[in-house]
Amino acid sequence: MICPSCPNNIESKILYHSNHQKDAKHVKDVKCMSEIHFKPTLFKCKKCNLIFSEYINVKTEESYTAVEDDRYIQQIPFKKKNFELLFSKISPYLKNNQEVLEIGSYYGILGSIIKPHVKKYTGLELSKHAAEYSRKNFNLDIANEHLNEFLNKKNLFDVIIMCDVIEHLDNPFEIIKKIEKNLKKDGIFIFSTMNMDSILPKIMRGKYFWIMPQHKFYFTNSTLKFFLKKNKMNIFKIKNDARLVSIEYLLFKLCVFLPKIDFIFKFLLKFNFLKKITIKINLFDLNIYFAKKID
Repeated sequence: MICPSCPNNIESKILYHSNHQKDAKHVKDVKCMSEIHFKPTLFKCKKCNLIFSEYINVKTEESYTAVEDDRYIQQIPFKKKNFELLFSKISPYLKNNQEVLEIGSYYGILGSIIKPHVKKYTGLELSKHAAEYSRKNFNLDIANEHLNEFLNKKNLFDVIIMCDVIEHLDNPFEIIKKIEKNLKKDGIFIFSTMNMDSILPKIMRGKYFWIMPQHKFYFTNSTLKFFLKKNKMNIFKIKNDARLVSIEYLLFKLCVFLPKIDFIFKFLLKFNFLKKITIKINLFDLNIYFAKKID
């Protein structure tokens, strides 16, 4: 396949090959708690080293508008604990005189934590259901519109946050360019994603559990630094992104990732006391990136 980020039709090589027949419908299930999971074929550019999926040409943005993720809503008490942990890591860069945009605000949990600490919080969310839930339950200012349309208005923000979104985007390079234009002078872009140069994906290779049809692009620290620098942003800090999750969520994900032994996890899910336990998971493969707009 041709690299989507390089000019002059730079070819790529197959990094990991899938045994599944290509089926675009699998990439359309974009819920956070999706039950669809198989390994798409991944390619790696011979020039810029970008890793990308066979599904990069399948447009999925419109699929997010109809998402209703009831499983996620049930997990909100546990998700809140996780986002409080995330907030503790990003809070040094949030001030009470700042205007903050969160891209992909989903059901508003992080936004509800951020809002009391800044001058103005705005969430941007494609899912009509999630946007309405955020307004009703957290009294958040949520823009329910397409990312390109919103960013084309060039509203300026001190901080733009994007958690676990960049890997889903139809065109992350165009969005990075527009994010820079929506940042005030010395503005900060904070985002999270997996690091394909970390130990776990290198060991698991094509079986790495975050390789899934909903994830179109896969980055390393060096590729992210390269793409942001091209768009006048400099990554000045990288923090490890440990997660707090419920046992129920973990078992659900294990059912999806390991279907051959899912009967074990389904059996454990019958014990209600396990569902109420929160555990910390840190496999050192997820990072939070802090980038600053430069002149």
